Amino acid sequence: MRLELSLKDKIALGLTVLLIVGYVVFRVYGGGFAAVEGRSMEPLLHTGDLVVLVKRSDISVGDIVVYSSGSKYVIHRVVGKYEVNGYYCYIVKGDNNVIPDTGDPRRCPPGRYGVSGIPEDSIVGVVLSVRGNPVKIPYIGSITLLVRS
Repeated sequence: MRLELSLKDKIALGLTVLLIVGYVVFRVYGGGFAAVEGRSMEPLLHTGDLVVLVKRSDISVGDIVVYSSGSKYVIHRVVGKYEVNGYYCYIVKGDNNVIPDTGDPRRCPPGRYGVSGIPEDSIVGVVLSVRGNPVKIPYIGSITLLVRS
């Protein structure tokens, strides 16, 4: 018995395989996703948005990053960058916050910004942006947040 696929089925199968291969390649090269929780990045990002993360070594002021802080992850914008003993420290702040986040003063002592920074090895990824706009999928991250709680 021979199975005959219609053109529509072949296209759907091809797209599915392409998406799976693309996802695997994306994950192997350091990509990922993060769910937004909280109001600190409003009005740009809202609770429940799902953002796309990429690994980058050339993080600049203006980039939105995800960094680990203890057992949680924070999504904020880089507002300053400085070097200490050969590695970078980043001053980060939520767009909706008045003051920058408190960093790690042991590894990133306060510099010209007057606040300690986040060490570069605490940065999990950079939010993928196209023409300065973060790539996000509204509401989908809510599923992750529900599972976590």
